[in-house]
Amino acid sequence: MLLLPGVWILSRLYQNIRSFGEIITQFSPGDFHPPGYFILLWIWGHLFGFGEINVRLLSVILGFGTICLTYLIGKKLFNNKVAQIGSLFLAVAPLHVYYSQEARMYSLSAFAAVLSFYYFIKVLNKEKWSFLGLGLSTALVLYSDYVTYLVIPSQFVFLLLYERSRIGKWMMAHLISVLLFLPWVLVLPGQIAVGIKASIDLPGWKKVAGGADFKNLALVFIKTILGRISFDNKIIYGLLASGAGVVYGLLLFLGFRKGGNKTKLLLLWIFVPIILAFLISFYIPMLSYFRMIYILPALYLLMAKGCVSLKGLWQRLAIGIILAISSISLFIYYTNPVFQREDWRAVARFLDNISGPKLVLFEDNHVKFPYLYYAKDLKDAHPGLKKVQAREIEDVTDITGKKVYLFDYLVEITDPKRLINQKLKSLGYKQTNLYNFNGVGFIRLYEIQ
Repeated sequence: MLLLPGVWILSRLYQNIRSFGEIITQFSPGDFHPPGYFILLWIWGHLFGFGEINVRLLSVILGFGTICLTYLIGKKLFNNKVAQIGSLFLAVAPLHVYYSQEARMYSLSAFAAVLSFYYFIKVLNKEKWSFLGLGLSTALVLYSDYVTYLVIPSQFVFLLLYERSRIGKWMMAHLISVLLFLPWVLVLPGQIAVGIKASIDLPGWKKVAGGADFKNLALVFIKTILGRISFDNKIIYGLLASGAGVVYGLLLFLGFRKGGNKTKLLLLWIFVPIILAFLISFYIPMLSYFRMIYILPALYLLMAKGCVSLKGLWQRLAIGIILAISSISLFIYYTNPVFQREDWRAVARFLDNISGPKLVLFEDNHVKFPYLYYAKDLKDAHPGLKKVQAREIEDVTDITGKKVYLFDYLVEITDPKRLINQKLKSLGYKQTNLYNFNGVGFIRLYEIQ
């Protein structure tokens, strides 16, 4: 599974970064994520190498840690049986499995969020020095992913409603996390400005990043259940998602019923981040299902409690249905390449094997990082745009050579007018072939006439 096509993180870039300082000063200001995962991967890569399996293994370890913490939380809140079932559900959950193999920061954000809630529960139980663990784990949240910050309001809402006497300890813990986060405060405003500017300059980016609309809101729930699979027939897809949703909803209701403050905590863990992400996405798009995977442990623990509330055959049937839904979704995913990662490895191999002079152009102002990672020969690879979003023909770079391979990847966002295509045609090029690669999309071959 670790060898499935595609690697997302900028591994080639890390190999060229010599120090933490360069991550902070060169890479992060133009990105829209905290540096925690990048620094962690930099350390990991220099210890074990930047090979594809090594890079993914870090996420596997974090994903396994999230399962273990889910078990510990379930045992602390309820009992061993709920903990076992909840962690089992998470272990086979399609989204958790996928992002526990993906070299991106989302496995770290889920781990950090669960660790924060683990120590938050310890604070509620008045365990000694638990506020220190909460402060350190929340600092990890702050350095993992900005969307994961939404777990912090969910904890505060719970305290405000049910445990006001613990607000002091919670504030003390967050003083620690804020102090640890201070080094990043100088960079954060610039990153926020980058995000706002991108949402203005690149209207199409909202569709990718998760704008505030009911489709993205629905996808959070649908993808949580079925993972990354989909069907061309949207009626069938809708019926399957609705049927599975009814089962999930029923188990959530049974889990919440007569659960007291413990189940209310899990419910706030799930819904406060979703509601806040929806509202914030009117200004900065962030409502993407994969950014919300840190709610999965709470979801599956509540469902596990719902299963345990049933008796005998009904309990076994409920557990079996959830495991079957997840297992079938995973089977469909692994047996259908169309649902899998972007196959940049195949793209790079294809272009490397083409002999003779050629120009490889990307619909962006830089060469795509996955291509940098996989390609052996980079001398022919160039950005096709001087800036994004391209608005006029002058924004297209100079084009020379007899053969041009043009990537369509994200063209709707960076070059919606298809100005590169227009320039190629004006220079006398004609499209002579079209290649399609899973997840990457079309590569168009233009030749001079």
